[in-house]
Amino acid sequence: MTRSASTLDRLAALVFGLALIAVGVGLLVWNTNWIAGIPPMITAPGLVTAAGSGWWPWAVAAAGIVLVAIALRWLFTHTPKAKVKDLRLSGGDAGSISVDLGEVADAAARVLAQSTQAHSAKGRAIIDRGTRTIDLAVTAHSPTTLSALIESIDSVNTQIAGMLGDPAIATRTSIHIDKHPRRDRVE
Repeated sequence: MTRSASTLDRLAALVFGLALIAVGVGLLVWNTNWIAGIPPMITAPGLVTAAGSGWWPWAVAAAGIVLVAIALRWLFTHTPKAKVKDLRLSGGDAGSISVDLGEVADAAARVLAQSTQAHSAKGRAIIDRGTRTIDLAVTAHSPTTLSALIESIDSVNTQIAGMLGDPAIATRTSIHIDKHPRRDRVE
């Protein structure tokens, strides 16, 4: 879940939770003598006259469509991500070996982060459109170091493909340029 979706989710949960608490407390104290002056019933004359007008059904329908859209967006945001399963490698007669693709992605990111052309690197194993993918995000120091960094990335991706030996595992690398330019490292 993205940071903005998480923040919006927490805010909505807070507002909804406070509203439920307020309604619950209101229902508990409604017919008690704890608070003086509570009316025996609530009337909303403006709502009654609005419900009889011609625009009311359209307004309610529009509000319903908006609420359904918000609910669907919330549900899609909260669907669990597909977990990347371990990759089983053939082990011959003695058994089989499995490889944690998340650890492979982390190791590849650590190798790329140690490169003199890279400022940082992150790796993760994901399922992208049904394909198990090792996704690497590399930040270059500057545009002048891109060609050497691309060679390092190609080398790491070739090593991943050679180690895993499964053409169904994809690799994807995103290269970003550092937003705060620093002096280029001397190679």
